Amino acid sequence: MTSIATKPTVPQQTTQGGPLRMAILAIAALAVIAFAAAGWFGLSWYLAAHDKSLAVGKDRDAVLRDAQQATLTLNTLDYRHVQDGLTLWEQAATGSLLTQLRANRDSYAHAITDSSTVSNANVVDAAVAALDEGAGTAQVLVGLDVTSQVDKGDPGCVHRRVHLDMVRIGPSWKVGNLTPVGETYSEPGPCPPPSSPK
Repeated sequence: MTSIATKPTVPQQTTQGGPLRMAILAIAALAVIAFAAAGWFGLSWYLAAHDKSLAVGKDRDAVLRDAQQATLTLNTLDYRHVQDGLTLWEQAATGSLLTQLRANRDSYAHAITDSSTVSNANVVDAAVAALDEGAGTAQVLVGLDVTSQVDKGDPGCVHRRVHLDMVRIGPSWKVGNLTPVGETYSEPGPCPPPSSPK
């Protein structure tokens, strides 16, 4: 008798593996992608938070804010409260400007009181021209309008620009020197509100 050799049959494996296996693979792939994206965004956030340009931007904002406030302070006065005004001037100043304000305080007080003038300033525009973080110095240009009125007189408006040498003193910036830029011009009546177009 002849025998026929037969090969044993091995069950074939299916590559599909069913819907459960496909769902598990899809979830695993999504988890890997989500983990990679979270890592990328976390690293990006860390780098942005510790970027030197962010610190420079914060310093620039701080010096601009303090320069605008100091400009308002140094261009606002009221003869009825002259000593308070001069104290505010000194608080906004440092260096040679502070020395000048202190040395001439009495003569400024007499001149302001004798003039019977009230002045109010509005910043029209301002920009930081230079910033040296290491030295703690900055140059700021400010355009402002100042409305002045002599007691019982008509108001007048003066448009001026100033250059401020700012110096960092602790957490704030103060004016070390103030220089007029260009020519000022005057017109009768109060200055327009800050939001009015020129």
